[in-house]
Amino acid sequence: MLRNTFMHYIHSEIIPHNKEELIYELENAKLDEDQDFEWDDACLVDLERIDLGEKTIPLFRPTLQVFFDELGIDASQLKVFLSEIWRNTYKKGDFQEVHDHTPLHLSGVVFLTDEQDGDGRFYFHHRHDSEISQQWRELNIFPGRCWIKAERGKVVLFPSFMLHGVSAHKTDNIRKTVSFNIIFDTRS
Repeated sequence: MLRNTFMHYIHSEIIPHNKEELIYELENAKLDEDQDFEWDDACLVDLERIDLGEKTIPLFRPTLQVFFDELGIDASQLKVFLSEIWRNTYKKGDFQEVHDHTPLHLSGVVFLTDEQDGDGRFYFHHRHDSEISQQWRELNIFPGRCWIKAERGKVVLFPSFMLHGVSAHKTDNIRKTVSFNIIFDTRS
């Protein structure tokens, strides 16, 4: 029987039941006073830190519930806190380099636009891809990248240590997303 030895590269693609409310709040959120991003020197994308105040966690709770249910985790035992949330606007030529969000716990992206041909695409990059021999690569059993198709209102959640990025945006379409990081405390 073939088994997955270590299951720690996971993600979930969720269309939350409060999709329309989520989109509305994210598109109309006021900007945070702090617009300094210390990590943006290796990417090309317009960033806006947003402030949803105390609405944020309740707004994401339905999505988080689905994610933790999929993992078989009783989320009522977790204290969940938003670390940061920001809007990304991609224009022609923009991209996001491969990166992770450690030491945070859970990261996510909400797509505010549908993917069109030539748009930048969100992907996960396998951290150990360079260790895989050419023969295994040619069999395409262990892909180095996992591409996610953007769909307005879709939320992607993943452990913050996973490498991810956005390919170069090659069209005149505007591509918008919201990214966020969450920390959780497992201690009662």
